[in-house]
Amino acid sequence: MSTVPSPWPVASLDPLRRAKVIAAAVPGSAWVEGVLDAPYEATWGWVTDLPVSVPQFDFQVRRIDVRARWIENGVERQRIVASGRGTKLGFDVWLEDGFCLMRGRRRLYLVVMAARPEEGGARTRFVHLEAVPLPGARVLRGVLRLAVRSDFRNLARIASAGF
Repeated sequence: MSTVPSPWPVASLDPLRRAKVIAAAVPGSAWVEGVLDAPYEATWGWVTDLPVSVPQFDFQVRRIDVRARWIENGVERQRIVASGRGTKLGFDVWLEDGFCLMRGRRRLYLVVMAARPEEGGARTRFVHLEAVPLPGARVLRGVLRLAVRSDFRNLARIASAGF
């Protein structure tokens, strides 16, 4: 069986660029990018252990419960519930190497974490994005900026301590 080349060009984006495209497409989003002083493999392994990592670096989340986990089209999928100060929100999660998208049910909230190795994998370039993808949500951008900056500072502190 031979494959016929497509007449259309194929474009792909690395995980960080994918995150930035989402940030540009969702008006109510805020994001931060920086380099973590920790190896990529250790960073991505820790970050994607959502029940362990998220409550440690995101002070708004007290607990993550994984309700289901499966592989679909080569991508790890999860259904989780994030519990915070008096709130619970379910998320559908897509996890790939270097890219995690968490879409709140009813599209109430969106979280993206993206990473790629820096300096031969010794450090990690990381993007963290949060958004409220609803009409009129641009007014929340300032609050979201504070949240993602705080999350990134916490993550950087934890990473430099070796997780």
